[in-house]
Amino acid sequence: MKKIALLAYIPVLLMSGELKDALIEAKKTHKPLMVYVKSDSCAYCKKMQTKTLSDKSVKKNMEGFIFVKTDKSSEDAKKYLPKTRYTPTTYFISPKFKVVNTVKGFLNKDDFNLWINDSKSKLGMSTSKTETPSHISSTKSEIWFYDIASAEDYAKQIGKNVMVYVENKRSKWSKRMRTETLSDKKVKDALENFVWVKLQKGSAEANAYGLTPKLAPTVYFRKADGTPLATAKGFFDVKDFLKWVNYAKSKL
Repeated sequence: MKKIALLAYIPVLLMSGELKDALIEAKKTHKPLMVYVKSDSCAYCKKMQTKTLSDKSVKKNMEGFIFVKTDKSSEDAKKYLPKTRYTPTTYFISPKFKVVNTVKGFLNKDDFNLWINDSKSKLGMSTSKTETPSHISSTKSEIWFYDIASAEDYAKQIGKNVMVYVENKRSKWSKRMRTETLSDKKVKDALENFVWVKLQKGSAEANAYGLTPKLAPTVYFRKADGTPLATAKGFFDVKDFLKWVNYAKSKL
């Protein structure tokens, strides 16, 4: 996953406030940061704080990070963080101010702990011996959402639709679909007006929304309000998948 340069140098004398203080402390103590970005209008920020960040296992796993909360509209967030379009967003940042992971949207405690572990691994920190699932290790986190509710909320905010990609991480066709078809520039351009969600076949999230395909991969095209547009079952190369994208768009 490509690292994003945050700050090359921070003049300590010019810094004040929680986020700035956290950055100073990270530089002095050589500890990584976990920055949680929220907003007053966010439907899932409170849920993320009360259900996930307050969980005992998450708090335990966060040990070793300097944790700070900041508002999306704050001057510090605008000045010292990458541009944040959606809240909640959590940034995992190295002591040298490089973003190693960006996690968008609400995640339950189990999924969020996996992201903490993945960030620890990238930062050279000790971590629990938990298998890192394919949706973390093989894709850039800034591309995908991992829960439909957050994706739909975001899509409504920016006037887009939703594409839900349901895969089987053990399936070679799922891997090909993700690494070849969905990574193609023509496909990305065609899906510019869609927010991307990736779920595992048989997961609680997929089952909760009735997305229980017999074949994996399966791609569901939906409006932001959940109205179905089209369902593409199985693997498709770029040319054939673009036909499905255009068909879904024709239903708008």
